[in-house]
Amino acid sequence: MSREKHDKTAGGAGEQNAAGELVSETQRVNILMVDDQPAKLLTYEAILADLDANLIKARSGREGLELLLKHDVAVVLLDVSMPEISGFEMADMMRDHPRFQMTAILFISAVRMSDLDRIRGYQSGAVDYISVPVVPEVLRAKVSIFAELHRKTRELENLNRELEHRVEQRTRQLQESENQFRTLANSIPQLAWMADSTGKVFWYNERWYDYTGASADGVEAAGWAGILHPEHLDRVISGRQRSLDTAESWEDTFPLLGKNGHYRWFLSRAVPIRDSEGVVARWFGTGTDISEQIAMEDLLRERADLLELASEAILVRDFAGMVQYWNAGAEALYGWPRAEALGKPVHQVLNTEFPVEPERIESALIEQGRWDGNLVQHTREGQEVIVASRQVFKKETGSILEINRDITAQMRAEEALRSAEKLAAMGRVAGIIAHEINNPLEAITNAFYLLRDHPSLDEEARYYAKLGDGELARVCHITKQTLGFYRESQHPVDVSIAGLLDDVLQLQGRQLLVNRITLDKKYLSHGHIRGFPVELRQVFFNLIGNAIQAMPDGGRLRIRMGERWNEAAGREDLRITFCDTGAGVQPEHSKHLFEPFFTTKSSKGTGLGLWISKGIIQKYDGTIQFRSMSFNGGNMTAFSVTLPGADPGMKVIAGANHTIAEEVARASRERA
Repeated sequence: MSREKHDKTAGGAGEQNAAGELVSETQRVNILMVDDQPAKLLTYEAILADLDANLIKARSGREGLELLLKHDVAVVLLDVSMPEISGFEMADMMRDHPRFQMTAILFISAVRMSDLDRIRGYQSGAVDYISVPVVPEVLRAKVSIFAELHRKTRELENLNRELEHRVEQRTRQLQESENQFRTLANSIPQLAWMADSTGKVFWYNERWYDYTGASADGVEAAGWAGILHPEHLDRVISGRQRSLDTAESWEDTFPLLGKNGHYRWFLSRAVPIRDSEGVVARWFGTGTDISEQIAMEDLLRERADLLELASEAILVRDFAGMVQYWNAGAEALYGWPRAEALGKPVHQVLNTEFPVEPERIESALIEQGRWDGNLVQHTREGQEVIVASRQVFKKETGSILEINRDITAQMRAEEALRSAEKLAAMGRVAGIIAHEINNPLEAITNAFYLLRDHPSLDEEARYYAKLGDGELARVCHITKQTLGFYRESQHPVDVSIAGLLDDVLQLQGRQLLVNRITLDKKYLSHGHIRGFPVELRQVFFNLIGNAIQAMPDGGRLRIRMGERWNEAAGREDLRITFCDTGAGVQPEHSKHLFEPFFTTKSSKGTGLGLWISKGIIQKYDGTIQFRSMSFNGGNMTAFSVTLPGADPGMKVIAGANHTIAEEVARASRERA
């Protein structure tokens, strides 16, 4: 662009850039091109024509300096070799003028420059060099970067000037509206005051004088010490002073004496008012009467204390399920501390299982205001609990109050009783069936006895008859065992512990085989005691059954029975030990193992087996103990039953170290 074109467009409204957007003259920047060769100036003008800039041309260094004084130039394209004033000399002159010290200079040289020449140029203020012949894209890219930087700098300066203007205008408005502010402060229901930067109060509103009943001179003379409660005086004064020292807002709650001679609680706040330079010029404070709020909080606190004493889990949640209140009973029941439960969705945290669709419960809460029912939830450790839940919806606050009472033990007791009744009924039916089967079995046994040696049978038929007679004997034995489980004598009888153990092992034989469990048993005594075989059989059935369930993928079951001298009682006791290599017992479960309804089998167990077994053994004045340990990547759990009054003798009467499959095979061979 020529100087004439520049002068013509400088006062216009603007031009369109290459993208067709209107660019105002205030947004366009000036680019000064200084070269003594007109052809090179025309070349630069053609290359830079697409930039949103005013292109100004100068044919000498002197002319360039004159144009710099007239225009705000963003970038100077400066030829190094020019008559009169060289490019380096013009750059030195620009750097000596404070106005042009930050102006970007791009040196253009037609000759190859040495390193010394480049250093000379950088010392004169050059930001870059461009060699001739000029690559248009390179020149355009470099110039556009510095032009845009200058434009942004100019916009930032304009914004700063505008901001300063607004600050000054706002300060004048604040000064002009101070009287209006005092008028408004006199109309508010709070106590209000203003203090200078040192904290000395120079103005109180009318509400202050109405409450204290003092004149302006009286309040000023007495200060806060005359109306503040003596117990809070030191704390309040030190808090105010700390706020003055740090220039930070101050807030405190304390009682003030009224003209009626009574104290009322006020929430007082003071904020610093700063001048345009950010320095605290004065303080403005208010005091809000919160006596009724304090009284309500005390009442709520008393009620909260009562809620904390409740054994039930009491919680408050919003309609989205987010916990708003969580009492100590909830902490004890669910194991979640209050700090971790607040603000979380309660039914996700507790993994709640609803008896009906949650939408129906919400509908009942909205329509009827309450809902009662049982929920299945889970503690922090994952333990399942059943709670009787009573929920009430408060429309005023949109909150739901829940009171959950743990009925897990009650529900398990009821379920255990139902299971016990079912088992008892099944036992009675099994006993009846076994008794009825005995009659035809006796006839069939006699028939096989006569058939086995009948002369009409050949050798093969006689073999099959003998085989059927052996299997029939097994059926008779199982029938007698079944009757033995449900026919309890009314008086203690002589019981062989070894025989009871073998009966239980035979009944559990198939499960041992399926679970691939190796049986290792050794009896060092007959183990005869006086007792009731049915209940002792139940104890052994529970212990062996638990060991089998602990080894679903195979393992080793070791059973030992022998006598041990009881020094304290002066007698021989019988000790039976059951050791398995199953999953083991977790340390946190150890202290609960013999408690009623405690089970680690989820819904598969009633939690009564070990509790009942312990009660039976204690009836014999015996003990039942356990120990679980881990070693070499495995586990071992041992239950030990001690019964008093064993017969003397330490003779090995039975021993085995084989799988149950081998035992079954051996029994089949013997019968054959």
